[in-house]
Amino acid sequence: MVAGKVAIVTGASRGIGLGIAEELLRCGARVAITARRADGLARAVEGLRAGDRAIGIVGNSGDPEHRRDAVAQVIERFGQLDLLVNNAGINPQYGPLVEADLGAVEKTLAVNVIAPIA
Repeated sequence: MVAGKVAIVTGASRGIGLGIAEELLRCGARVAITARRADGLARAVEGLRAGDRAIGIVGNSGDPEHRRDAVAQVIERFGQLDLLVNNAGINPQYGPLVEADLGAVEKTLAVNVIAPIA
């Protein structure tokens, strides 16, 4: 079903995102994984052991410029983009909403709600 497809998986240097990338590769897809930290991303790409079927793109999913650049890099490298897995997510605010820091709430909405649709 995904063989021959190309996917971007955001927030994929570890955990669920990395597991999704591994499964996509196992099923015959090519993947680009994104993460904010270059060192963790490089280790993740190396750990995938997928050769030229996987690339890493450093950036913040909440940044519109990063999102545009990631899509452009994937299309340049693989010639297409078929799937998007919006795995990146944050939760910097804990506790009652009435006590929430507005900046933390705005950041959460930017990454978890706006980024996947923008």
